[in-house]
Amino acid sequence: MLDADPAAARALYGAPPSQFLDVDGTRLHYRDQGQGPVLVLLHGSRGNLQQWDGWVHELGGRFRIVRVDSLAHGLTGRDAHDDYGAQRRLLLLNGLLAMLHIDRFTLVGTSSGATEAVRYAVAYPERVEKLLLSTVPLRLPAQSRTARLDTLIFWLHDKVLGTTATNLFWRTFLRGIFGDARKVGPELVQRYRILNSLPGQQQRYRQRIAAWRGDGGPERDYALAARVTAPTLIQWGGAGPVLPRELFCDISAAFKGAQVRVIVYPALGHMLVLEDPVSTAHDALAFIEGGAGGAGGEGGDTCAAATAGASASAGAAAVSRSLASVAASSR
Repeated sequence: MLDADPAAARALYGAPPSQFLDVDGTRLHYRDQGQGPVLVLLHGSRGNLQQWDGWVHELGGRFRIVRVDSLAHGLTGRDAHDDYGAQRRLLLLNGLLAMLHIDRFTLVGTSSGATEAVRYAVAYPERVEKLLLSTVPLRLPAQSRTARLDTLIFWLHDKVLGTTATNLFWRTFLRGIFGDARKVGPELVQRYRILNSLPGQQQRYRQRIAAWRGDGGPERDYALAARVTAPTLIQWGGAGPVLPRELFCDISAAFKGAQVRVIVYPALGHMLVLEDPVSTAHDALAFIEGGAGGAGGEGGDTCAAATAGASASAGAAAVSRSLASVAASSR
Protein backbone atom coordinates (compact mmCIF):
# COMPACT_ATOMS: atom_id res chain seq x y z
CA MET A 1 0.00 0.00 0.00
CA LEU A 2 1.13 3.54 -0.69
CA ASP A 3 1.83 6.02 2.06
CA ALA A 4 -0.82 8.62 2.71
CA ASP A 5 -0.29 11.91 0.89
CA PRO A 6 0.96 14.58 3.36
CA ALA A 7 -0.63 17.48 1.47
CA ALA A 8 -4.01 15.76 1.39
CA ALA A 9 -3.70 14.87 5.08
CA ARG A 10 -2.92 18.46 5.98
CA ALA A 11 -5.87 19.69 3.92
CA LEU A 12 -8.17 17.29 5.76
CA TYR A 13 -6.85 17.63 9.30
CA GLY A 14 -4.60 20.68 9.42
CA ALA A 15 -6.92 23.51 8.39
CA PRO A 16 -7.81 26.26 10.89
CA PRO A 17 -8.12 26.25 13.84
CA SER A 18 -4.98 24.12 13.43
CA GLN A 19 -1.65 25.90 13.75
CA PHE A 20 1.98 24.88 13.37
CA LEU A 21 5.01 26.02 15.38
CA ASP A 22 8.68 25.08 15.23
CA VAL A 23 9.91 24.12 18.71
CA ASP A 24 13.62 23.31 18.95
CA GLY A 25 13.61 22.49 15.25
CA THR A 26 10.56 20.21 15.33
CA ARG A 27 7.34 21.32 13.68
CA LEU A 28 4.39 20.74 16.01
CA HIS A 29 0.73 20.63 14.99
CA TYR A 30 -1.50 22.12 17.67
CA ARG A 31 -4.77 23.89 18.34
CA ASP A 32 -5.30 26.71 20.84
CA GLN A 33 -8.97 27.58 21.29
CA GLY A 34 -11.19 29.46 23.73
CA GLN A 35 -10.57 31.69 26.72
CA GLY A 36 -10.37 31.17 30.46
CA PRO A 37 -8.45 28.73 32.67
CA VAL A 38 -6.14 26.56 30.58
CA LEU A 39 -6.63 22.88 29.80
CA VAL A 40 -3.79 21.04 28.05
CA LEU A 41 -4.96 17.82 26.38
CA LEU A 42 -2.65 14.93 25.40
CA HIS A 43 -3.99 12.24 23.08
CA GLY A 44 -3.29 8.51 23.21
CA SER A 45 -1.19 6.06 21.24
CA ARG A 46 -1.95 6.04 17.49
CA GLY A 47 -4.33 8.93 18.10
CA ASN A 48 -4.24 12.62 17.23
CA LEU A 49 -5.42 15.92 18.62
CA GLN A 50 -8.84 15.47 17.00
CA GLN A 51 -9.40 12.78 19.62
CA TRP A 52 -10.46 15.66 21.86
CA ASP A 53 -12.99 17.29 19.52
CA GLY A 54 -15.91 16.22 21.70
CA TRP A 55 -14.35 17.69 24.84
CA VAL A 56 -13.61 20.95 23.04
CA HIS A 57 -17.26 21.12 21.99
CA GLU A 58 -18.44 20.53 25.57
CA LEU A 59 -15.90 22.65 27.45
CA GLY A 60 -14.75 25.25 24.94
CA GLY A 61 -16.98 27.98 26.33
CA ARG A 62 -15.35 27.74 29.77
CA PHE A 63 -11.66 27.15 29.08
CA ARG A 64 -8.72 27.93 26.87
CA ILE A 65 -7.94 24.51 25.44
CA VAL A 66 -4.55 23.59 24.00
CA ARG A 67 -3.97 20.22 22.32
CA VAL A 68 -1.05 18.98 20.28
CA ASP A 69 -0.13 16.04 18.06
CA SER A 70 2.61 14.16 19.88
CA LEU A 71 5.80 12.94 18.22
CA ALA A 72 5.18 10.11 15.71
CA HIS A 73 1.50 11.04 15.57
CA GLY A 74 -0.84 13.16 13.51
CA LEU A 75 0.57 16.08 11.55
CA THR A 76 3.51 16.81 13.84
CA GLY A 77 6.67 16.45 11.80
CA ARG A 78 9.63 14.16 12.38
CA ASP A 79 11.77 15.13 15.32
CA ALA A 80 14.72 17.34 14.44
CA HIS A 81 16.99 15.19 16.64
CA ASP A 82 15.41 11.86 15.69
CA ASP A 83 14.59 11.41 19.38
CA TYR A 84 11.17 9.99 20.24
CA GLY A 85 11.74 9.38 23.95
CA ALA A 86 9.69 10.71 26.84
CA GLN A 87 12.15 13.44 27.85
CA ARG A 88 12.17 14.85 24.34
CA ARG A 89 8.36 14.94 24.26
CA LEU A 90 8.27 16.78 27.60
CA LEU A 91 10.83 19.28 26.33
CA LEU A 92 8.76 19.97 23.22
CA LEU A 93 5.53 20.30 25.19
CA ASN A 94 7.18 22.68 27.61
CA GLY A 95 8.61 24.67 24.71
CA LEU A 96 5.21 24.96 23.04
CA LEU A 97 3.54 26.11 26.26
CA ALA A 98 6.28 28.68 26.81
CA MET A 99 5.76 30.07 23.32
CA LEU A 100 2.03 30.29 24.07
CA HIS A 101 2.78 32.09 27.38
CA ILE A 102 1.08 29.41 29.46
CA ASP A 103 2.47 28.93 32.97
CA ARG A 104 -0.10 26.98 35.02
CA PHE A 105 -2.89 24.71 33.83
CA THR A 106 -4.94 21.56 34.27
CA LEU A 107 -3.24 18.70 32.45
CA VAL A 108 -5.32 15.97 30.82
CA GLY A 109 -4.14 12.78 29.12
CA THR A 110 -5.67 9.62 27.76
CA SER A 111 -3.95 6.24 27.33
CA SER A 112 -0.26 6.85 26.53
CA GLY A 113 -1.02 10.57 26.77
CA ALA A 114 -1.97 9.91 30.40
CA THR A 115 1.44 8.40 31.15
CA GLU A 116 3.03 11.41 29.48
CA ALA A 117 0.88 13.63 31.70
CA VAL A 118 2.12 11.73 34.78
CA ARG A 119 5.72 12.30 33.75
CA TYR A 120 5.08 15.99 33.13
CA ALA A 121 3.31 16.44 36.49
CA VAL A 122 6.31 14.89 38.25
CA ALA A 123 8.86 16.94 36.31
CA TYR A 124 6.97 20.27 36.64
CA PRO A 125 4.68 20.05 39.70
CA GLU A 126 4.52 23.81 40.05
CA ARG A 127 2.83 24.08 36.65
CA VAL A 128 0.11 21.44 37.01
CA GLU A 129 -2.93 22.61 38.96
CA LYS A 130 -4.89 19.37 38.53
CA LEU A 131 -4.26 16.11 36.70
CA LEU A 132 -6.95 14.23 34.75
CA LEU A 133 -6.11 10.76 33.45
CA SER A 134 -8.17 8.46 31.24
CA THR A 135 -7.35 4.72 31.24
CA VAL A 136 -3.75 5.38 32.26
CA PRO A 137 -1.61 2.31 31.39
CA LEU A 138 0.71 2.12 34.39
CA ARG A 139 0.10 -1.62 34.49
CA LEU A 140 -0.40 -3.93 31.51
CA PRO A 141 -2.36 -7.21 31.48
CA ALA A 142 -0.34 -10.41 31.72
CA GLN A 143 -1.94 -11.79 28.55
CA SER A 144 -3.38 -10.24 25.42
CA ARG A 145 -7.16 -10.28 25.16
CA THR A 146 -7.26 -9.65 21.43
CA ALA A 147 -9.99 -11.63 19.68
CA ARG A 148 -8.76 -14.45 17.42
CA LEU A 149 -10.14 -12.91 14.24
CA ASP A 150 -8.53 -9.58 15.10
CA THR A 151 -5.21 -11.34 15.73
CA LEU A 152 -5.46 -12.96 12.30
CA ILE A 153 -6.16 -9.60 10.64
CA PHE A 154 -3.16 -7.99 12.37
CA TRP A 155 -0.95 -10.96 11.38
CA LEU A 156 -2.10 -10.70 7.77
CA HIS A 157 -1.16 -7.04 7.61
CA ASP A 158 2.18 -7.58 9.31
CA LYS A 159 3.41 -10.76 7.63
CA VAL A 160 1.65 -10.80 4.26
CA LEU A 161 0.71 -7.25 3.26
CA GLY A 162 3.56 -5.53 5.09
CA THR A 163 1.47 -2.47 5.87
CA THR A 164 -1.19 -1.15 8.21
CA ALA A 165 -2.50 1.34 5.64
CA THR A 166 -5.95 -0.21 5.14
CA ASN A 167 -9.36 0.64 6.51
CA LEU A 168 -9.69 -2.99 7.59
CA PHE A 169 -6.67 -2.75 9.88
CA TRP A 170 -7.76 0.46 11.58
CA ARG A 171 -11.42 -0.54 11.82
CA THR A 172 -10.30 -3.74 13.55
CA PHE A 173 -7.92 -1.83 15.81
CA LEU A 174 -10.56 0.67 16.91
CA ARG A 175 -13.42 -1.79 17.28
CA GLY A 176 -11.20 -3.88 19.53
CA ILE A 177 -10.68 -1.07 22.04
CA PHE A 178 -14.14 0.51 22.08
CA GLY A 179 -16.69 -0.72 24.58
CA ASP A 180 -19.34 -0.56 21.83
CA ALA A 181 -17.84 -1.34 18.43
CA ARG A 182 -20.87 0.21 16.70
CA LYS A 183 -19.49 3.64 17.64
CA VAL A 184 -16.55 3.19 15.27
CA GLY A 185 -17.61 5.09 12.15
CA PRO A 186 -15.98 5.42 8.71
CA GLU A 187 -14.69 8.95 9.30
CA LEU A 188 -12.84 7.88 12.43
CA VAL A 189 -11.36 4.87 10.63
CA GLN A 190 -10.21 7.05 7.74
CA ARG A 191 -8.55 9.55 10.05
CA TYR A 192 -6.62 6.86 11.89
CA ARG A 193 -5.58 5.23 8.61
CA ILE A 194 -4.38 8.42 6.96
CA LEU A 195 -2.54 9.94 9.92
CA ASN A 196 -0.84 6.65 10.81
CA SER A 197 0.17 6.01 7.19
CA LEU A 198 2.08 9.21 6.47
CA PRO A 199 5.61 8.69 5.11
CA GLY A 200 7.90 7.46 7.89
CA GLN A 201 5.16 7.47 10.53
CA GLN A 202 5.33 3.75 11.29
CA GLN A 203 9.10 3.84 11.73
CA ARG A 204 8.84 6.86 14.03
CA TYR A 205 6.19 5.09 16.07
CA ARG A 206 8.40 2.01 16.42
CA GLN A 207 11.25 4.24 17.59
CA ARG A 208 8.94 5.78 20.17
CA ILE A 209 7.86 2.39 21.54
CA ALA A 210 11.47 1.18 21.66
CA ALA A 211 12.50 4.32 23.56
CA TRP A 212 9.65 3.85 26.05
CA ARG A 213 10.60 0.24 26.73
CA GLY A 214 14.28 1.14 26.96
CA ASP A 215 13.43 3.82 29.51
CA GLY A 216 11.69 1.37 31.84
CA GLY A 217 8.23 1.05 30.26
CA PRO A 218 5.17 0.78 32.52
CA GLU A 219 7.23 -0.17 35.58
CA ARG A 220 9.01 3.19 35.55
CA ASP A 221 5.77 5.06 34.90
CA TYR A 222 4.10 3.25 37.81
CA ALA A 223 6.94 4.21 40.15
CA LEU A 224 6.81 7.84 39.00
CA ALA A 225 3.11 8.10 39.87
CA ALA A 226 3.99 8.03 43.57
CA ARG A 227 5.61 11.44 43.11
CA VAL A 228 2.51 13.15 41.71
CA THR A 229 1.17 15.78 44.11
CA ALA A 230 -1.58 17.42 42.05
CA PRO A 231 -5.20 16.41 42.78
CA THR A 232 -5.91 13.62 40.32
CA LEU A 233 -8.99 12.28 38.54
CA ILE A 234 -8.81 8.83 36.94
CA GLN A 235 -11.55 7.95 34.45
CA TRP A 236 -11.75 4.26 33.67
CA GLY A 237 -13.61 2.21 31.07
CA GLY A 238 -15.04 -0.93 32.65
CA ALA A 239 -15.62 -2.65 29.31
CA GLY A 240 -12.17 -2.21 27.83
CA PRO A 241 -10.06 -5.27 26.97
CA VAL A 242 -6.83 -3.26 26.66
CA LEU A 243 -6.70 -2.38 30.36
CA PRO A 244 -9.16 -4.72 32.06
CA ARG A 245 -11.18 -3.58 35.02
CA GLU A 246 -9.15 -5.52 37.58
CA LEU A 247 -6.08 -3.33 36.95
CA PHE A 248 -7.56 0.01 37.92
CA CYS A 249 -7.25 -0.36 41.71
CA ASP A 250 -3.59 -1.25 41.45
CA ILE A 251 -3.04 1.69 39.14
CA SER A 252 -4.98 4.10 41.35
CA ALA A 253 -2.95 2.99 44.36
CA ALA A 254 0.25 4.11 42.62
CA PHE A 255 -0.61 7.76 43.34
CA LYS A 256 0.61 7.72 46.94
CA GLY A 257 1.16 11.45 47.24
CA ALA A 258 -2.04 12.79 45.70
CA GLN A 259 -5.74 12.99 46.41
CA VAL A 260 -7.42 10.72 43.87
CA ARG A 261 -10.93 10.40 42.53
CA VAL A 262 -11.85 7.39 40.41
CA ILE A 263 -14.83 7.32 38.05
CA VAL A 264 -15.70 4.04 36.37
CA TYR A 265 -17.85 3.89 33.23
CA PRO A 266 -19.08 0.28 33.00
CA ALA A 267 -20.21 0.43 29.34
CA LEU A 268 -17.17 2.24 27.93
CA GLY A 269 -13.88 0.81 26.71
CA HIS A 270 -10.37 2.18 26.35
CA MET A 271 -11.33 5.21 24.23
CA LEU A 272 -13.48 7.02 26.78
CA VAL A 273 -13.10 10.49 25.36
CA LEU A 274 -14.14 9.30 21.90
CA GLU A 275 -16.85 6.90 23.04
CA ASP A 276 -18.70 9.32 25.32
CA PRO A 277 -17.21 12.81 25.25
CA VAL A 278 -20.30 14.35 26.85
CA SER A 279 -20.28 12.30 30.07
CA THR A 280 -16.51 12.22 30.45
CA ALA A 281 -16.14 15.97 29.81
CA HIS A 282 -18.87 16.91 32.26
CA ASP A 283 -17.46 14.66 34.95
CA ALA A 284 -14.08 16.28 34.33
CA LEU A 285 -15.69 19.70 34.67
CA ALA A 286 -17.22 18.71 38.03
CA PHE A 287 -13.79 17.60 39.24
CA ILE A 288 -12.05 20.76 38.04
CA GLU A 289 -14.62 23.07 39.58
CA GLY A 290 -15.51 21.02 42.64
CA GLY A 291 -12.16 20.70 44.37
CA ALA A 292 -9.89 17.71 44.83
CA GLY A 293 -12.72 15.31 45.55
CA GLY A 294 -14.90 16.32 42.64
CA ALA A 295 -18.65 16.82 42.95
CA GLY A 296 -19.70 13.46 44.38
CA GLY A 297 -19.69 12.00 47.86
CA GLU A 298 -17.98 8.95 49.32
CA GLY A 299 -18.89 5.67 47.71
CA GLY A 300 -18.53 1.99 48.44
CA ASP A 301 -15.78 -0.49 47.58
CA THR A 302 -14.38 0.89 44.33
CA CYS A 303 -12.24 -2.14 43.56
CA ALA A 304 -14.78 -4.82 44.37
CA ALA A 305 -17.78 -3.42 42.60
CA ALA A 306 -17.30 0.11 41.26
CA THR A 307 -21.05 0.50 41.49
CA ALA A 308 -21.64 2.67 44.54
CA GLY A 309 -22.40 6.35 44.15
CA ALA A 310 -23.59 8.17 41.06
CA SER A 311 -21.69 9.89 38.32
CA ALA A 312 -22.38 13.43 37.35
CA SER A 313 -23.49 11.90 34.04
CA ALA A 314 -26.09 9.32 33.13
CA GLY A 315 -24.84 5.80 32.72
CA ALA A 316 -21.59 6.23 34.67
CA ALA A 317 -21.00 4.62 38.04
CA ALA A 318 -18.76 6.93 40.05
CA VAL A 319 -16.99 6.50 43.32
CA SER A 320 -15.10 9.25 45.13
CA ARG A 321 -12.24 7.82 47.16
CA SER A 322 -9.19 9.09 48.98
CA LEU A 323 -5.93 7.45 47.99
CA ALA A 324 -5.81 5.57 51.26
CA SER A 325 -9.22 4.02 50.65
CA VAL A 326 -8.33 2.98 47.12
CA ALA A 327 -5.03 1.46 48.24
CA ALA A 328 -6.65 -0.39 51.13
CA SER A 329 -9.37 -1.91 48.96
CA SER A 330 -6.81 -3.16 46.44
CA ARG A 331 -5.04 -5.37 48.96
